Amino acid sequence: MEPTLQTFEKPWWLSRGVWGGVIAVLSGIAGLLGYAVSDTEQALIADALVVVVASASSAAGGVLAIIGRIKASTAIAPITSKQE
Repeated sequence: MEPTLQTFEKPWWLSRGVWGGVIAVLSGIAGLLGYAVSDTEQALIADALVVVVASASSAAGGVLAIIGRIKASTAIAPITSKQE
């Protein structure tokens, strides 16, 4: 398989392109309702959302790991080295 620009995959919620599209749609709806959102504001909102979502997903992963360890029914075995 030849390398392309799309060889690195990331979740959709970390994509500035996806968030930019969502914000563009919401900005269009806001415009219809009488609110103006500039292109600069849209870009700032998209960048902020990516940072917030990435941070929240990291925090959620940590919380789930701690909850999983607390609810686990078996102990973690110590690492032992086998020497012959």
